[in-house]
Amino acid sequence: MPEKDVLEPAVIDTIERYFDLLQAHAPLQQMYAEILTEDFETGFRGGFMWRGESGTQEFLDARSEFFDESHEITQIIHAALDADGILLARTRLSFLLRRREPGSARSEELTGDAFHLWRFRREPDGVRWRVAAQIVEGFARLNEGARTLFSAPTEGLRT
Repeated sequence: MPEKDVLEPAVIDTIERYFDLLQAHAPLQQMYAEILTEDFETGFRGGFMWRGESGTQEFLDARSEFFDESHEITQIIHAALDADGILLARTRLSFLLRRREPGSARSEELTGDAFHLWRFRREPDGVRWRVAAQIVEGFARLNEGARTLFSAPTEGLRT
């Protein structure tokens, strides 16, 4: 059986656990206790990166305006273990983010597809994986709101 096929369930499980906490607006300490590695980083390849606890808190704060969201993995492009036992994966996922501007009668939906590079490390028990990095490598099918949100990858999110 090819390595990718063996690793896909671990990739899906870990990403789903990550997004369950992210979408629930879990506090920083819970994110680190349950899914993130100590050296977690996220951001845009060649652009803005959030690193460490303070960076992760800034990332969580920047996306706190989304009151409803969903992320669906539509493709695992690549999954393999490197020489150090780190699981590397490339995915495509569809997302929907919903926010409401203060005083607005309607919410705004931001939709599209995102391509990510993920790095996962095994938990000390050797059974489950944790997210060490979530790096956005590109986008497709962005609606106008999503294009605005992600329009400056060197600056972060335009919320």
